[in-house]
Amino acid sequence: MQGLEYRNSKRLFWHDQSLAPRSAPLHCSPMQIVIVGAGVVGTALAEQLSHEGHQVSVIDRDRHKVRELSEKLDVLGVHGNAAMPSVLRRAGIQEAQMVIAVTDVDEVNVIVGMMAMRLGVEHRIVRIRNSEYLDENCIISPQELGIEHVINPEPAIVDALVRMIEIPGSVDVATLAGGQVLMLGFDIEEDSPAAGKTTAELREVSDLDSFLFIDIMRGDEVIVPKGNDRILPGDNVHILVAEGTVPFLLPIIHRQRRQTARVILLGASRIGVELAKAMEGRVERMVLIEPDPGLAEEAASVLKKTTVLQGEGTDLEVLEEASIGTCDLFCAVSDNDQRNMLAALLARKHGAKKEAVLVHQPEFVPVLDSLGVEIVINPRLVTVSEALMHVRRGLVHSVTRLAGSRGEILEIEAQPGSRVVGAPLKALNFPKNALVGAIVRDDIMQIPTGDTIIQPGERVVVYALQEAIAAIEKLFAGTSRDGLPMR
Repeated sequence: MQGLEYRNSKRLFWHDQSLAPRSAPLHCSPMQIVIVGAGVVGTALAEQLSHEGHQVSVIDRDRHKVRELSEKLDVLGVHGNAAMPSVLRRAGIQEAQMVIAVTDVDEVNVIVGMMAMRLGVEHRIVRIRNSEYLDENCIISPQELGIEHVINPEPAIVDALVRMIEIPGSVDVATLAGGQVLMLGFDIEEDSPAAGKTTAELREVSDLDSFLFIDIMRGDEVIVPKGNDRILPGDNVHILVAEGTVPFLLPIIHRQRRQTARVILLGASRIGVELAKAMEGRVERMVLIEPDPGLAEEAASVLKKTTVLQGEGTDLEVLEEASIGTCDLFCAVSDNDQRNMLAALLARKHGAKKEAVLVHQPEFVPVLDSLGVEIVINPRLVTVSEALMHVRRGLVHSVTRLAGSRGEILEIEAQPGSRVVGAPLKALNFPKNALVGAIVRDDIMQIPTGDTIIQPGERVVVYALQEAIAAIEKLFAGTSRDGLPMR
C-alpha cells in the first residue's frame, strides 16, 4: 500500500498507491460519471468531480440526501435502489464512462459493478470493505465479477498508523514512489528547533538535500512556502523526505521525542485486529480492549503477543488494568464514534501521552481538534483520494488529499512529449499555488531546483492547491501515438 484525515481538518487523506494504474493513461476530457451512494464519500466525490467539469449523476435510496445534493451541486440526483437496472438507466448508465459504487453495503456495490460491466461502462470502481471478498482464496474474485478497481481503505489506515508509531512525533504519513519518498506531517511545538526559522535556513541546517516543506498551515491560512517563509510555533507542516533520511529530519523538527513502546487499542474491529497484528513485535507491550465477549475471544485466538481485555474502554478499572498511566499511544478504532471519542479523552486524563481516534463522521474532526486530540482517523474520506486517482489526467500513480489546505499531492509519471519534459523547471511557468516537490531519478529521490530538467518516465511528486490542478494536468499531458495531444 501506501498511502486519514486529521486534526483541524488539516490532515492527510491517506491513499493506497497499490491501486494505481500502471500502464494506460486515464481520461483527461470530461466524462459522464455515475456515483452510487450519497454518503460522505459519494458527496465529496460528486462535489470534486462536478467542479472539474465532469457530468455527474448520484444515486441514493435516501430521498432527502438526493434532493439536498441536487440543490447544492450541479449534478443529477436519482432516488432509488442502485441494484435495480431501471434506476441505473435513469442515472444515464448507458452513456457513462465511469461508475463509482461507494454505498455502505458491499453487496450492492458489487452488483452495481457487475451490471456496469454488462452495460459497457469502461471504468468500474467499487468499494469493498469485507476482507472475505478480497481474500486470494475467495470463491470468485472481484475481477471475475467485472470489477476493474477495488477500494478498501482499511489496509491504508493500518499501514499509516504503523508508520506513525515508527516515526516519533509525526501526525501525518503517506508513502510515495514505492516507499522511496515519504510525506510527513508535524505540529510545531514551542521548543521545536524549527520554530522561528525560515524554510531556507532549515534546509541549510542539514547537509543532506533530501527534504522539502510543501505547505504550512497556520490556523485557516495555507502557505505554499518559499525560502523566506518562517515556521512558527503552532504551525502544522507537511514535508517531503527521502525514506532513508527520516532520522536526520526528526531532530530538526522535534528537540526530543520518545519512541512508542506501550500501546492500548480500543476495539476488535477489522482495523483493530489488523493493527494489533501489524504492531506485535514492534512495541514492548500491546493491549486490546473489546466490550463484546465474542469479538474479544475471537481476537485473543488470533493475536499471539497482545493482551486482550474484555470490557468497556470508558471503564476506568479496565483502563487501569491495561496500565493506562504508562501508555505511549491510546488508539480508539472501534466502530462506535462516541465510544472512541469518550475513551480517548478519558485515557488522556489518566495518563496516555498521545491519542489516535477513528471517527466515521467528518463533522467530529474539528470537535476533536478543539479538544487537542493529535490524530483523528476518518476512513470514509480515505476513499475519496483512491477514487480520484483513477480519474486524474495522465499517468497518475497516487493522489493524496490534504483537507484543510485544499491541496493534493500527485505522484505523476512524466510522459514523452509533455511540456514538463526537456526544459528547466524555471522555464515552465509553473502555477502559483503548486510546486514540484520531488523527482525519483534512477531510484533515488531528488529535491529539484529551477535548473532541474525532468526526463520521460520519471516519477514526479507535485503539490498543488485545487485551483492549480487543471494547469498541472495540462503541463504533464503527453502525446498520443498518432502525435496528437492527449486530452
